[in-house]
Amino acid sequence: MGMRIFTYTKKPKIPDFTHEIKKYMSVTKCSNLRNLVLGSSHGRDGFIPGNYDFNLSGTSLDLWRIWNLYKYVVKHNGKNIKRVIVFYSVFHPGLQLERTQEWTKCIPYKKLYDIDYAFPLPVDDTFMLNALDDQIKKFTYQPGFRGKSSYGANHNSPVADLVEKHLKNTMRNNNQIQYLENIAKLAREKHHKMYVVLPPYRSDYLKLLPDDKTVFHELFEFLTRTPDVTLLNFEHDQDFQDDDFDSPDHCNENGGKKLTTKIRTAIRKKII
Repeated sequence: MGMRIFTYTKKPKIPDFTHEIKKYMSVTKCSNLRNLVLGSSHGRDGFIPGNYDFNLSGTSLDLWRIWNLYKYVVKHNGKNIKRVIVFYSVFHPGLQLERTQEWTKCIPYKKLYDIDYAFPLPVDDTFMLNALDDQIKKFTYQPGFRGKSSYGANHNSPVADLVEKHLKNTMRNNNQIQYLENIAKLAREKHHKMYVVLPPYRSDYLKLLPDDKTVFHELFEFLTRTPDVTLLNFEHDQDFQDDDFDSPDHCNENGGKKLTTKIRTAIRKKII
């Protein structure tokens, strides 16, 4: 199947990129950054950062951008990093952000972190980059932000539609796992311990997923090849109840606190 073509009769509405600017300003300036957390919105809502963490996860981030964000932070604020924690979502085996209806999310990563587009955007990006410049000029940096989710995001998709959309990306054969390999290689070079987190999901979402060997076969093969990467699998953790989620696949703040505690506990048990 070829790339979906988007057509517009007028310029798309300019998104508010303030949160992305805030994260960029903060991650490049924060001190004592020991644990870098990366992933999609499941990572954004699933890990509440403390004084030695930064959660740079963001909505719909694909592995290409996660890999490039890791490189960027290592280069610009990586002297104290000890661990990189990557949240791996159901859709990550095939997600390519430019080829989705959320392609505008590529814009701030291009401007702020110099992450090239993996594919051409459906419109010329000049006017959006200029608008982002204006937003940057108006932004006032305040220290102390570590990437904590604001929670309360609006998730309206029925669970069956959501699972179907995610599985379409899962089943695409476009080798996105290569970017997880790249993260592992850089972590090895920098002596960072790498963890991959499979987050929990609400029961109705889980019931509609195929078995784990089907959904995560590329990830499991990667882990077999890279024994120095540790999997933290909470997908079927029965400590999570449906009221720990604000959507079928996103933790609410209570669920995020619970998952963060579990991740920290698992790391303490594995790190001397």
